[in-house]
Amino acid sequence: MSRIPREFDPQLIAEQSAKERRIYHDENTSKEPMASVLANNPEIYFVPPQRRSDWGKWTFKPGSYYDTTIGAKHSYWQDYDLPKPTKDIDRLRDDLVRWGYCKVEGALSEEQVAAMRQRVLDQAEGESLAGIAQRTPSGQNINSCINKGRCFELFIEQHPDAAQGGPLVEQLVTEALGEGWICNSLIAAISLQGGVPQALHQDQGNALDSTSPMMVNVLTAITDLDETTGGTLLIPGSHTVLAEALRQGKPVGKLPPAINLDAKAGTMVIIDGRVLHGTGINHTDSPRIVMLNAMQKPWLRQQENWMLSVRPEVLERASPKLLHRMGYQATTGTQTNEGHGFGARGLPDEAAGALVDFRLAADRGDYERVGQLGPQSGADELNAPYILRDVVAKARAGGVSAPVGIGSQGLVSGDR
Repeated sequence: MSRIPREFDPQLIAEQSAKERRIYHDENTSKEPMASVLANNPEIYFVPPQRRSDWGKWTFKPGSYYDTTIGAKHSYWQDYDLPKPTKDIDRLRDDLVRWGYCKVEGALSEEQVAAMRQRVLDQAEGESLAGIAQRTPSGQNINSCINKGRCFELFIEQHPDAAQGGPLVEQLVTEALGEGWICNSLIAAISLQGGVPQALHQDQGNALDSTSPMMVNVLTAITDLDETTGGTLLIPGSHTVLAEALRQGKPVGKLPPAINLDAKAGTMVIIDGRVLHGTGINHTDSPRIVMLNAMQKPWLRQQENWMLSVRPEVLERASPKLLHRMGYQATTGTQTNEGHGFGARGLPDEAAGALVDFRLAADRGDYERVGQLGPQSGADELNAPYILRDVVAKARAGGVSAPVGIGSQGLVSGDR
């Protein structure tokens, strides 16, 4: 065995890697903008979450971010032209850019709201009875909603059968994120009386600086939201304040106060992922329900591991649009599977990047993955029923040329 050069010795490498010598060290270890946000606005950081049974023992501190009200009643915000429920797309555009959120009025009909509310409440009770309820300091979350009702499948698509205002919401999300965006997750968030408020935070990672969002969250009110029911806490316009601080390399100073989001059931609120927000406090004895449907750039890692979590029957009936939203369409740079997807554009129903057959084969127990091969491989290895071969053949049968990386003989082609 040849001697390994000293320069590759881990101890020497460590000795040569003091913090001041590392490239991009400051950027990779920065806690901004939240470090200066909390330093200069300590009132927006709540104590570590306590048990709900303990919350009643706490005394609300006047001036704390969670001890607030809706914008129209707030002494600081009441004279500002904050977002109002509307169907006017230009007003919605202006609100989203200026304030970081907008309210799509009547995006769900009364019938659609009633159906989804009942499905959420039934699922919450069922998960509690099964002993698998996912409790939060604020109440209960229902995760992986994709598996828990046909209405949720359509909801992820913004299908008019589940959300009559879906097409308008889709247009605004596309303008915010660009074509090809995908779904991060779909969660039903239930806040109960006495629940603990959430510390204000951003959904979009702090280091992702851009003049436009990388992520937006579509919050749908399934029950009325206001300062009594636990309307989401947020600071209007905070998305631009924090982004500007990042771009200039400056700390975030004193921020305006938070408000409670107010919205009638059926309103869809599109929220820029950079806006500071958190769960409010439900002071009533009725559950407060919101659907949280986050969308993001297609190259970002999704919160929901759709590849693993989605039930087979949902995949088998899923539309091309739903498969795309869940990330089952590869692009050249993301989500390829055994090389399939190189050259694809991530479009709905694009055979060059379709991945669902791999997952379905795994569900059946017959996913044969390509392993170690060579000139000495036997016929049984070379002719094994590799799913990759079947998927590529299916794509070619649909008129798609061989994806980059798969040559005409099934050999590697092209440079990487």
